[in-house]
Amino acid sequence: EHSAAQLGSASSVRAPHLHIGSVSARSWRERSAAMGKKAAEKKEEPKPKVAEAVDEGPLDEETAKDLAQYDLLPRITPFLDRHFVINMLNDARICGIYKAEDVTRAVLDVCYETLLPHDDVLGWVEEMYTNISEPVPAKWEEHKETLLESFQESEDKVMPLLKILEEEKKVEKIQGFKSRAEMCDEFEIGSDVVEELPRYAKKLFDAGKYDVSLKLLKYYMNMPQAGTAFFVIQHLGSGELEGERFASEEDAEKAYKRYEGELRAEQGKQEKGAADASKAVLLTDNDFGERSFFGRNRDRILDMRVWWEKEQARKQAVDEAGDRQLIWGSLAAAILWGSSDACDEAVTETAKMIVKMDEHLENSKAPKREVLLHRTWLLHWTLFAIFRLDNTEAKVLDFFLSEKSLSIISLSCPHLFRYVGACLILHKRLKHIVKDTVWIIHHEAVSYSDPITRFLLALYTEMDYDEAQGELQRCEQVCKADYFLKPHWQEFQENARLHIFESYCRIHQCINIQMIAEKLNMEAEEAELWIVKLIQNAKLDARIDSEKSRVVMTKAPPNVYQQVIEKTKNLAFRSTMLVSNLEKS
Repeated sequence: EHSAAQLGSASSVRAPHLHIGSVSARSWRERSAAMGKKAAEKKEEPKPKVAEAVDEGPLDEETAKDLAQYDLLPRITPFLDRHFVINMLNDARICGIYKAEDVTRAVLDVCYETLLPHDDVLGWVEEMYTNISEPVPAKWEEHKETLLESFQESEDKVMPLLKILEEEKKVEKIQGFKSRAEMCDEFEIGSDVVEELPRYAKKLFDAGKYDVSLKLLKYYMNMPQAGTAFFVIQHLGSGELEGERFASEEDAEKAYKRYEGELRAEQGKQEKGAADASKAVLLTDNDFGERSFFGRNRDRILDMRVWWEKEQARKQAVDEAGDRQLIWGSLAAAILWGSSDACDEAVTETAKMIVKMDEHLENSKAPKREVLLHRTWLLHWTLFAIFRLDNTEAKVLDFFLSEKSLSIISLSCPHLFRYVGACLILHKRLKHIVKDTVWIIHHEAVSYSDPITRFLLALYTEMDYDEAQGELQRCEQVCKADYFLKPHWQEFQENARLHIFESYCRIHQCINIQMIAEKLNMEAEEAELWIVKLIQNAKLDARIDSEKSRVVMTKAPPNVYQQVIEKTKNLAFRSTMLVSNLEKS
């Protein structure tokens, strides 16, 4: 068995700075219920999971060792939010790959920073410590009180805005405001109340109210953001002018531009050798009080235009980072909401947020290294949308298997090729990209290899059906040890057999049923029945010759259009290479 220390610092998991707090308290239940009331009314009857993992109980030591060699938990957890890690650790404790005591300690370490989504948190903690025969440390009681107090303060502060968000007419009115200041003036709330909303959503997130947290974050993202002028004042620490001297962001911006002209006039006189540069025209005390504000920063602001542009760039960087945090928080809430409730809306929101984050990173001006890291995080989070939710939207699969994503996987996380291969097997609509994707897996085999990738290589590269059969048997161990693939083993096995059969039929016209049964690891009668159903359901152009116990395939005429596509697929690349070679010669 593994030690939980091998989980790759699971107790200090790096989160992508989801600035959205913590706690489960009864004081907010009634109020948050109102926020989620409409979503609850739209919910349909919960749908059963597509495939549920069968809980076979703890494994014996020898089986655990066999499965542990295929475990990717230490590689994956550093790229996940702690809420995802908790679920994965609980699953690891149940299946028995890791020592239960070590996993329990890891779960408690991960959970300490936030209170869990349980009504009786300390009761749950006491039960966990009882399992490892240890008393509950006193720090948990103190920590609970601290978090509850923090939660209550945040809730009280944001309550005026929550009441506004409960009224549809006011929510619709929010999108019509041109600036944050205009919205705050209309609703008579401070900008600090608005800024508290995402922090309160984070606390609801940590308390397990994922649907309400997602709704609040969506509200915040639809609100107008603060302008550059207010941002600059805030960074310079001028409490005297903030929200009082400037009636609007437009007035503040005009004041900046006016001062820029006056400063240029003063500099011009100095260059002309004016005897008294102090006679240069300056703003009066009555003009929004700029003298007191800009006077304190006179030495710092020598070139107002350059300074102003720098401040705008700094605000754009802060806004970009803030938007990225909000998308991460929304994505996490949507995934966990969909994992806990069979909800189509959660699946849709998850797909929407994955695409939104992809677009955000595409247009980001952050350093390439940072963008690469965030894309690596996103690919790991996408695994939940593909394998742990009831449905998988096509655009999520398209993103995960895109050329750019496969490049990221090759660079920073080659272990995800396991899930690339699993997608090719589990989703029949991906047949058109199997050949090209397997070619990439073949070239990355030095970086990562497991029974799933080797199964595809044996089938599509080596055409070795005996090897493919052996790898398919080992795939069962991989799926049992894998948090994401565990619920899909039956479907995986069925589709893998279909891949073997289709590949075999592609190069044979007559197939002995006994032989194909051996290739599929099935009995002859079972294989014959399976082939009959396959011919009926897939409408294959084939028939079974019962006398000779064989399947006779009818060769389809070549598809002219497909041949043209195959021949011209790399035409642009070949043309570029030809031009390059001609230039060299």
